[in-house]
Amino acid sequence: MTRPSTYEHSRYLEAKRTVDDRALHRPTLDRLREALADRSSPLRVVEVGCGTGTMLRRLLAWEVLPDDVVYRGYDLREEVIGRAVEELEVWAEDAGYALEDGDPDATRTVRLDDPEGGTVTATFAAADAVELARRSDAEYDLLVGCAFLDLVDLDRVLGPLLGLVPDGFAYFPITFDGETFLAPSLRGDGSVGDRTERAVLDVYHATMDAPDRPGGSRTGRELFAALPDADAEVVAAGGSDWLVTPPYPGDEAYFLHHLVDGIEGAVGGALADGSPAVADGDTVDRLSPGMVGEWADARHRVITNGQLTFGAHNLDVLARVESDD
Repeated sequence: MTRPSTYEHSRYLEAKRTVDDRALHRPTLDRLREALADRSSPLRVVEVGCGTGTMLRRLLAWEVLPDDVVYRGYDLREEVIGRAVEELEVWAEDAGYALEDGDPDATRTVRLDDPEGGTVTATFAAADAVELARRSDAEYDLLVGCAFLDLVDLDRVLGPLLGLVPDGFAYFPITFDGETFLAPSLRGDGSVGDRTERAVLDVYHATMDAPDRPGGSRTGRELFAALPDADAEVVAAGGSDWLVTPPYPGDEAYFLHHLVDGIEGAVGGALADGSPAVADGDTVDRLSPGMVGEWADARHRVITNGQLTFGAHNLDVLARVESDD
């Protein structure tokens, strides 16, 4: 079989960790590290759409965060919260931290004690961070939203989220910005060719901009206007393109299978609603579910054969948020 028999969101999030590692814009991370060095201790961090906690582990391992940190991570999916705790504990033991685990529940807290004196207290909760932000008067020094803003209604959520970090910083890495490509060409692979793939990707991007779906395909660039309008100053930014090439390290083949499956599902849903597919310049075709399925089968085969190259254009943006005073 060329496709995985099942798909698991937490496995996808862990599989893309190495993809994100390569993609993140290092000068923006350096600017964040410099900015946080002057903050009071402990540093208060809140992350929205935290998933399995890969960003917390990364920021600690790369010494972007100081020694003393109080962290809260929120995600809507309860199943990823337990995985976040498990992965953090495994990472922390390997990194030399002593562990104190909290009660197993929808909210999980782990305390990491560094032998050199630092302490990281991390709490993960299954909750809607935006709704919590609307009702909470809690304040943090750093807001993180990795691969998050392109999935939500920017106009609705940006203000409440920035309200969590008055006189603090907001870091939005891996924000999608409108480009996806796959190689090699599918020309000659049965009835599926480049024209079909262009149509599939056009409809896929169009689904991100559908009026009944939050988020958008150009959110990365939209941040450069939206943040100043929300009293936040962009202080650093750069490209963070995903690029996966063979041979695939880690679990990146699964990452690719998961993406192809997601594209197939999104385009299939659009076809069910009667949405047209735009292909090859001014030519407008209507894709059939069968064509989309054939395209997905072809791309899953290429992944299984270790030949697919995948790229997507993302942006990392760091902003300073003005104080409420």
